Amino acid sequence: RQRKRTTFTEIGRAVFARYRKRSTLGFALFIGQAFLYNAITFGFGAILTRFFDVPSGHTGYYFAVIALGNFLGPLLLGKLFDTVGRRVMISGTYLLSGLLLFGTAWLFDQGSLSATTLTACWCAVLFFASAGASSAYLTVSEIFPMETRAMSIAFFYAIGTAAGGISGPLL
Repeated sequence: RQRKRTTFTEIGRAVFARYRKRSTLGFALFIGQAFLYNAITFGFGAILTRFFDVPSGHTGYYFAVIALGNFLGPLLLGKLFDTVGRRVMISGTYLLSGLLLFGTAWLFDQGSLSATTLTACWCAVLFFASAGASSAYLTVSEIFPMETRAMSIAFFYAIGTAAGGISGPLL
């Protein structure tokens, strides 16, 4: 029902009491999204300059490549969320991007990557992660009542960014 105002108490009741399973899903999606993005983007420039001797003035080129993967993921995979199914695609994109991220970390630890191959790996991670992250916003917007929808997205985003945004770069 449409109201002029929804209080934080009502939102808290909806998120923590009435829709616990939906909230767990929302938190998982937003924490995962923040973890994947922040694990990559927060330290990318420093990794390029420190480990691969890329001049700091050239790191933007590498960021442009991962941004391309980030853009193309939802563009090319978006239709599959409707044809294959959301559950399969959301789970698949999150799991695949997570596995690719940990695989990239393993390759990095082995000394098997160059600046170019690291960028290609992270481009692939963000290709899948961005499609999954886009679905997180849509999913949360659809599983909560209209009067709590926008605040739920904001709440999950804030908590997810705090949890995933801090743990991703640290790990």
